This record gives sequence, C-alpha cells and structure tokens, in this order.
Amino acid sequence: MRVPILVVLLLLSAAPAEAIHRDAYKEVRGRYEGLTLRLRIDLKAAGHAVEPNVVSLEGAGGGRERSPVLFGRLEKVYVERVMSEGPTRLGLTVYRSQEEAARLRATAIPQPGNPNPNFSRTMASFAQQGSTTVVLDLKAGKKDPQHQMEEIETLLDRVFYLKGEPTLEEMQDFVRRHRGMSITQLRSLTGLDPEEIRALLKEAPASEPEAAEPPADIGP
Repeated sequence: MRVPILVVLLLLSAAPAEAIHRDAYKEVRGRYEGLTLRLRIDLKAAGHAVEPNVVSLEGAGGGRERSPVLFGRLEKVYVERVMSEGPTRLGLTVYRSQEEAARLRATAIPQPGNPNPNFSRTMASFAQQGSTTVVLDLKAGKKDPQHQMEEIETLLDRVFYLKGEPTLEEMQDFVRRHRGMSITQLRSLTGLDPEEIRALLKEAPASEPEAAEPPADIGP
C-alpha cells in the first residue's frame, strides 16, 4: 500500500527540529535534570520575554533590561527539565523547589466541570510566574559532542555553583552589595552570623547601589 505524498509531507513537517548531539543531550539530562543547585547569577522572570535568560561564552543576557528578577544570586533552585532546542541550544526549566514545581504543574491542569472558560489559561499563567527558563547558546556544533558537553558544563557553571559552595569572600561581598535586604534574608542566603552581617553592612559605602529584595515565595 502506497502512502500518499501529502501524508509523507505532513509527517516530515511534524518531525522535531534538529537537536544537539544525542549523546551530549542524554549525558547532560542524566547529570543535571532534577537537581537543586545554587545560583551564581540572577534569573529574570519568563513572563516578560520568550528567552529571559540566555547564556553563552560571551556572557549572560536576554529579555528586557527591566524584567523582574524571579530568582536571585545565591538562592537554591530546582532544575526541573532539560530540553534540546536546536543543534546548538539547550533549555532549562527552573523552579524554586521540586515541591513548587509539582504544585504549579498541578494547578495548571483544568479541573473537570469548571465553568470558567479562562480557568486553564489563568492557571497556566500562574504556573509560569513561579518558574523561568535558561537557554544555553553553544558555539560547538552537533558533530562535535565532546566539545558540546564541555561547553555545556562551562556555561552551567556560570549559572550555578556546580563544584562547590560560594567562598567566604563571595558571601561577604554579597552582603555588602545587598544593603536593602533584611538581616534574616542575608543570613538565610549566606549562612553568616548576624553580627558579622551587621559589621559588613556598616562597611558598605552609602553610594553603592542597593539590590532589590528577592521576590517572596508564591503561595498556593
């Protein structure tokens, strides 16, 4: 039995876009999907840009300059999913925690018999507010899986602390640069003693720009 040409064309058009090398993709998913990691950088909210956080060897960018920060530096976040988005692009979906990822996914599912036609759209938007995406833009091509994997790990280490915790100097510098945060918040993020935090805040020059406080957890 011959398959009509139109059907073949439709099947081809529905085929997934070219992905990064299969071995590199499989390895990075096995290593990092489902982990809770500490951030080296701020991550912007996904609701204000299709790609709010793009990281390459040239640096980090993406989204609008005024897009709000959803997860701040030194916070711990949950890498819920790793996705191939082309031969040289890898996407990560990031939540505050594994529990919040499960809760927000559940609330995005329309309840049976709900009379509100906009219910699913509202819940999906709510879920999006509690997560964001990170895109790794690679230079290494699909035909070079070893260098792709090396570059992926290099970029991931620019987003997260992969091989250890922040140094004491980094945590002290964080306190000096975030004078707008409360002692409780700074202690939670750095683990430093409150008295040391107070002393560091007194050292910070008054002219230094203050960072905004991290957003509060989204309640149920």
